[in-house]
This record gives sequence, structure tokens and C-alpha cells, in this order.
Amino acid sequence: MDQEQKTTPLHSWHRNANANMADFGGYDMPLWYETGVKEEHLAVLNSVGIFDTSHMACITIDGDGAFTLLNHCFTRNLQSLAQGRCVYGAFLNHQGHCIDDAIVYKLSDTRFMACVNSGMGAKLASHLKGHGADLEVVVKDLTGKVAKVDIQGMNSARVLAQVINTPEAVFTHMPYFSFKGHFNPEDSGSSMVTLRDSTPILLSRSGYTGEFGFELFIDPSAVESLWTTILDSGQPYGLKSC
Repeated sequence: MDQEQKTTPLHSWHRNANANMADFGGYDMPLWYETGVKEEHLAVLNSVGIFDTSHMACITIDGDGAFTLLNHCFTRNLQSLAQGRCVYGAFLNHQGHCIDDAIVYKLSDTRFMACVNSGMGAKLASHLKGHGADLEVVVKDLTGKVAKVDIQGMNSARVLAQVINTPEAVFTHMPYFSFKGHFNPEDSGSSMVTLRDSTPILLSRSGYTGEFGFELFIDPSAVESLWTTILDSGQPYGLKSC
């Protein structure tokens, strides 16, 4: 493996599971497992599957100028975006070319988070800092400091209900492209979402498969425990790592 290639905190698990590995955005990532692509696809389509998406990067944008900066740089008008909601769009350069697509999360009127693709954290953070030089805003690239797991498919909520605390309260009033909690307990406020072992997570009702599902943001030190717990809880539903 290329020495410059990065890995996620679940890399050893993938290797031990005999995943077919390849470079993806500078990371050594699983393309499929021994069950094969067809079985993984059908699991998500008919029941539930789990994905390691920790190669993706998070950027925080904080300060009185955060909204102004993002509304200038992002392709979606964030004026109507409510706290606890997120929206899909793209960041463009001066020529109007796409730098990267992303989901922007509104934590408060002055605090936002953007989830971008593999290897794009530093580039997008630099882009935002350049446009926010005259604004009261702090942009931080959290590449490698946040892990992420996606659980997708019609039974994803049933599996998650066995993994998180107070699932009924968490799933209430959680429409598509909304989120609750935070991976930093100091930032979760009244919408704190925790695993059964009290680990805080940011839980987003979103995903890239087109099926019902969730994205879970968590401290990297806790992601392997989350991964294996979901795998165990999902066995009755035929959950597959994808």
C-alpha cells in the first residue's frame, strides 16, 4: 500500500473482514466484501446495510459572519434553513466550476458544519477562509478528527433503536435532511443523542444511497465499537457491511 495513502479508524476491521480494498480519494477503502456487490446492494434495497464513510471530512464555520460566508460560497440559499436542518449543494470557484458537493448543517444562527468529500477538507477550508477574511468567522478543518458511519435501508431505524438511548424521542420530529445531537457533548444542547454507552453522536436523517437511512458522526476513538454494535444489532435483519 502507498505510504501516503490514508486510512480510516475502521481500516483494520475491513482488512480482517477480507474486504476488496482500493484507493478512494487518497484513502485505502473497502469497495466490497466477500458477500459481493449484488448482495450488498440488495441488503440496502430490501433491509439494511452499513457503510464506513470516515474518509469524508467535516468543516466547522463559526461566528457572526458564518451565514454571510456560506450563503455567498454555497449554491443553496440558506436564508430559510432552520436550526437542526441540513441541505445539499455545492461550493464553486470564481469561474463557477464545482470545487466539491457538500451537505451544510445549521447548528445555530452563527454555527454551521459542512460535510465534504474525501481529501477535500483542507481545500474547502482554505477556500472559505479566503472568502471570509473580512468577516467575523472561524473556519476549522476537522479532517481525521471525526469518524462517520452510514446505516441505510428500510430497517435502519429499527437497528438504530437498539443502539441509541431514547430512540422514540430521537426519531420524533426528525424529517428528511434534519439532524440531532453532536459528536462533541459540549455542542449538542437539548438535542443530545447518545449511544447506549453514553457516547455522543450527531445523527443525520440523510444518506447517499437514495434509501431511508441515517448518517452518524462520532469521535474516531468510538467508531469501531459503534460499527460492531450495529453489526450485532442488525443480524436479525440481515444487515450487511457495504
